[in-house]
Amino acid sequence: MEEKVKKVKTQEVKLNPKIWKVPFNGDLVAQVLYVFQSNERKGTSSVKGRGEVSGGGRKPWKQKGTGRARHGSIRSPLWVGGGVAFGPNNRNWSRSINKGMVRKAMCIVLSERNKNNSVKILNTDSKQELKAIRDKVLKDVSSRTLLISDNQQIRLALRNNKDVSVHTPMRVNVKHVVSCKQILIDKEAINILENRLTHGK
Repeated sequence: MEEKVKKVKTQEVKLNPKIWKVPFNGDLVAQVLYVFQSNERKGTSSVKGRGEVSGGGRKPWKQKGTGRARHGSIRSPLWVGGGVAFGPNNRNWSRSINKGMVRKAMCIVLSERNKNNSVKILNTDSKQELKAIRDKVLKDVSSRTLLISDNQQIRLALRNNKDVSVHTPMRVNVKHVVSCKQILIDKEAINILENRLTHGK
């Protein structure tokens, strides 16, 4: 017998048009995502140069009179077992970007999700609503879901589901929103998110 799941009640909240009705700008979103991904990249690849490879302390043969090409060390990049010329060495991939551009990109992505009816406002105050949200989200895993809430109980209930990403309104970013097709936002988190993106204006 199929288990019945309570329907999640959505809330009607007045949204700030400065965040939820922003014209699309794909170039800006792509630029911000590029910086985010670059900052997550770890420059761990490293090789040894000719000064770091062991051995090669003396000149292999004298400079003149042997008929062979002159060499100063057997650890030259020209030799087998020598150092690497121009190799990677803990490269720093981090980049910087204007905070205003990041906020604008966030508003653009949220506006697109809202235009496609992929944003739902929820009430997580009551325990019944919390259980309904948890059961609904856990059952409907056909699409990646982002839940924005400060409620610790709902975060603990959904943290083990790989298809659900739970973030607070102060920590959610463009990459989180882009990677999810459905967005559920706690009505208490709406004001926090809007104040963060508009500085209360």
